[in-house]
Amino acid sequence: MQRVQKPTHAIVTRFIASILPAKENDVSQLYHVPRNPRYHAETAVVDRIVLSVTATPGVYSFIGYTPDEAGPDTSAMRPSFRSRPPRTLCFLHRPFDLDRRRVRRGTLVLSSHTSFDEVLTVGWNTALAERLGLDVQSSARVQGYKGDAERRIGIVGPVSVMRDLLLRRIQDEFGEVELAHDGMLDEIRTVAIMNAFSEAEVHRVLETAIQCGWADANDESPGKHILYLTGQPRAAGLEAAKALGLHVACVGHRPAEDWGIRYLASRLRTAFPNVSIEEVYEAEEPRIIAQKDV
Repeated sequence: MQRVQKPTHAIVTRFIASILPAKENDVSQLYHVPRNPRYHAETAVVDRIVLSVTATPGVYSFIGYTPDEAGPDTSAMRPSFRSRPPRTLCFLHRPFDLDRRRVRRGTLVLSSHTSFDEVLTVGWNTALAERLGLDVQSSARVQGYKGDAERRIGIVGPVSVMRDLLLRRIQDEFGEVELAHDGMLDEIRTVAIMNAFSEAEVHRVLETAIQCGWADANDESPGKHILYLTGQPRAAGLEAAKALGLHVACVGHRPAEDWGIRYLASRLRTAFPNVSIEEVYEAEEPRIIAQKDV
């Protein structure tokens, strides 16, 4: 029986980049690269991949030095030859608080922030759209945000489903619905999955639905068959949605990010069945900001 070779850093990096394309205004995908002069991405083998929204104690338990490796002086950490830990690659959505000094030598840390938000949270997330029953081929893209004309912040598409069933599907995907506002009618004909929830974006969704023939501009409540799915609740967006008759489901910012981690982990398991895939879901440690003397 032929033994399947394990992937290298380069192979895993290219696979993740196929899902999360690099963007000019994003963090570097190669966020932390081993400094060993003999390191080469095409030959560095991967035994384990760790995924998390951000660096937490659980992440360091996989990618950090063990006590017998570190010793009292962490600036002079050396690997132990007594029991080599799995050769590990890490993916972080928000890597900004990563303590590079704690990352074990030889470990590659990949990242994607803007691209991940765009395609694996509540935005232009076609995988989520299909799971919720949208006809993705017939769907429309909401594009342009905060001065970035190319940024895709949402997908609006046709469905035919009752509101309670759709909310149960959303609950199954995210584990919770932080806020739900029931519109006027039970039948949902259009779903908008959006990465922003301002008054302007609510109106953009309605205009898109009208242009596509999924809503009637002459109706007193033109959004009565539309459900707006987003992350964080926003007062201005909610008021606009209520005024137009839209249904609203907010799943929360962190649950939307966790969905992306779960999805990416499932894709990696399928692509690399001989690699251990570890997912870390932990609350972020509070940041302490020093107060200056007045």
